[in-house]
Amino acid sequence: MSASAYARSVAALLGGALLVAAGAGPLGAQAAPQTAAGVRLVAFTNEPREPELGEVFTLNLQVRLAPDVVVFIPDTLLPAPDAVSAGPGVWETGLAPGDSVDVRMTYPVMGLDPGGVELPSLEVWSRPAASNEAAGPRALSSLPAAGDTVDPAVVAGLERIVLPIGGALIMPLKAMTEMADAPLLPRPPADVLGGVWSPWLLAAAAIVGMGLFFLARLLYARLGVASAAPPVPRLPPRVEALGELDRIRSLGWHANGRIVEFYDATTGVLRHFTDRTAEGCGTFLTSTELLGRLEDRWGEGRVGPLRDAVGSAERVKFGSDRPAPPAAEADWATVRAWIEELPEGR
Repeated sequence: MSASAYARSVAALLGGALLVAAGAGPLGAQAAPQTAAGVRLVAFTNEPREPELGEVFTLNLQVRLAPDVVVFIPDTLLPAPDAVSAGPGVWETGLAPGDSVDVRMTYPVMGLDPGGVELPSLEVWSRPAASNEAAGPRALSSLPAAGDTVDPAVVAGLERIVLPIGGALIMPLKAMTEMADAPLLPRPPADVLGGVWSPWLLAAAAIVGMGLFFLARLLYARLGVASAAPPVPRLPPRVEALGELDRIRSLGWHANGRIVEFYDATTGVLRHFTDRTAEGCGTFLTSTELLGRLEDRWGEGRVGPLRDAVGSAERVKFGSDRPAPPAAEADWATVRAWIEELPEGR
């Protein structure tokens, strides 16, 4: 049973007397703090870091539990507008500071739109541990369903908590990108009767078939129906990059505690812009290598401000630096201005 189905079942069981940690509950209950009932999200990562559209990727969560609570963990995550669970997850316990308990969770997830997207949320149920009961995590399936005989000790003080995870950068399908950038022109068969087919025609058919397969998979996941859709031409690199940067800023991640996602998505746009516009500046380069090649191409004077913004991003993504929203937006503006003002045709 999915996390949302369990939520409805347990809500019916308890008559709606629940608290919600993020957003209103099923009966419109007031929101409680994210750390209510001794549960909080410590860290998350996704692998690969920049999955393709429609690709199932791994979301790793680290959740810390207070030493005196019992927490029920679901098999799947609550869907977001542009990302959903792609199957049941697994979890295990680990050591944490003091008497706390860390739970490491792994869920398969799929993005439904390219660009920066909000990841699915984690919904758990928590209650204080009884005096003769071991605290810690439990499977959500161990909770009774509506209509079952209920032990009052099992559900006493039970609270519903929704933990927002963060965001990820979803990349367009590589096969569809190549088709948009360099469309193939198939030739007719060399000899229909003899069965000698043009290799260009076979290659084009293979790429078109791959694109249709992933498109049908995407539409089935989002709408529940497979239907044909016309291919969307890719925008010029500068227009695409500036539009995506504006969209990232509008999400407000730098002002609502998601500073790592904000910097990750911003520098991701820079990497894919240079990958499309500068030979030898692919996304496989480290930040130091990328800046070095950009300096070779454009000169130190033009790349200098960009180096400061990228350095800030590295300290945020791989260190403990957490700039205030105005500082983060200033780094974003530096990246945007560099892309907007870069000369063309060189």
